[in-house]
Amino acid sequence: MKKILLLFLTISVLFTACKDDTDDFTATNPSITQIVPSMALANQTVKLRGKRFAADAVANIVKFAGVKAEVISASDTLLTVKVPAEGSTGNVTITVNDRTSKGPIFTYGAVQTEFDYLTSTYAGSGTVGDTFGSLTDAQFMLPNGVAIDPTTGDLIVTDRTAQSIKRISKDGIVSKIAGTGVRSSVNGSLTVATFNNPYKSAVDKNGNIYVADNGANLVRKIDLSTNTVSTLAGGGSTGAFLDGQGTAARFNTITGIAVDDDGFVYVADAVNHAVRKISPTGMVTTLAGNGTAGITDGDWPNVRMNRPTAVCIGADGFLYAADRYGQRIRKINRHTGRTVTIAGSGGSSSTTGGQVDGEALKARFNNPWGIDVASDGTIYVSELGGTGSATHTIRMIKNGIVSTIAGNASFNAPGFVNGLQGVSRFNNPTDVAVDNDGNIYVGDMNNYVIRKIVKVPKP
Repeated sequence: MKKILLLFLTISVLFTACKDDTDDFTATNPSITQIVPSMALANQTVKLRGKRFAADAVANIVKFAGVKAEVISASDTLLTVKVPAEGSTGNVTITVNDRTSKGPIFTYGAVQTEFDYLTSTYAGSGTVGDTFGSLTDAQFMLPNGVAIDPTTGDLIVTDRTAQSIKRISKDGIVSKIAGTGVRSSVNGSLTVATFNNPYKSAVDKNGNIYVADNGANLVRKIDLSTNTVSTLAGGGSTGAFLDGQGTAARFNTITGIAVDDDGFVYVADAVNHAVRKISPTGMVTTLAGNGTAGITDGDWPNVRMNRPTAVCIGADGFLYAADRYGQRIRKINRHTGRTVTIAGSGGSSSTTGGQVDGEALKARFNNPWGIDVASDGTIYVSELGGTGSATHTIRMIKNGIVSTIAGNASFNAPGFVNGLQGVSRFNNPTDVAVDNDGNIYVGDMNNYVIRKIVKVPKP
């Protein structure tokens, strides 16, 4: 009996000792109680509040989801830390003297704005047609492109299967600019000129309209000072890849177009996997891409793109491209052709799209088709979606963060619904244009309407 009692006492002492050691270990662990702010971008600084930190900054090992961060300054209760570039959303851990504790979750990102985004129908009845008049009376066939006329503030609509270019004036009247409805590529006066599946258009500072005449592989110019349509570059409907002067140059499936203040025109030459540059006199050169599909940043001719479908000029003077099958947004120096990826992720030649918001280079896109940049540098992208994954959304890139401001990818199907983000739905939104007031216009092609997205204060 005494032996049993002695054994019991020994076990009790050992258990108590172990328990005391554990309690002592926990009591001396460093502890993070708060991260301020709890959301920030890579390379920004945050404060970690807590206790039992080391006074020597380098003695504190801080990791963001397993990636070590630089500790700038330290005290027993406060650390100033630089958010690591390679980290990701997750728990922050602290280690001091080989003792580690898990802290709160930190989110990579930035608070976007104080706004919600409200979608409404701007023009069109929702029924396919080719009629003119008021915003509600007008009908479109396949409104593929939208662009702002900087001289008037009017909206220019490229109505693809109507084979025409239309104008929506600031006072809400839809009218025809050019195109007879016949599918061909005849130059001449506005009343006789024809187009061949025009996709998108761009307007220069003088009001001239440049058209990506997709079916003819031509770049057309509408000069409203002479009321004539001419061919700026490209020759023949057969697709090819050739630089040169005017009609000697060759394109293959032009889908997007932009023009700068110096009169240079840029086109997304989709099947050639390239962005081409056209001088005011019609000389065509290749700015980015080399005819082979891929995703390679750098300098031409080493840059590779994968079916770019849209281009626009940013307020910073750079050219931005929606690289459709590359599932990325690319930024191109329009003078040197140097190209970098600024948003979107995936394999080096990935054609698999996705719908992931967040940090720009970790976000994912699903067939980006249209692009425009606001005066404050905010980028807007329209997505068609893909086979088995019908996105039909409008994305925003602001402060290094991608977010969805219209449409709802979770439905995995097209729709026609107005309302706030998460409620609104589209059916193949092919293009976006932003006016000077920050209003966003969308060519909602297969709903046969033009949509308008405005910012509204959060409740």
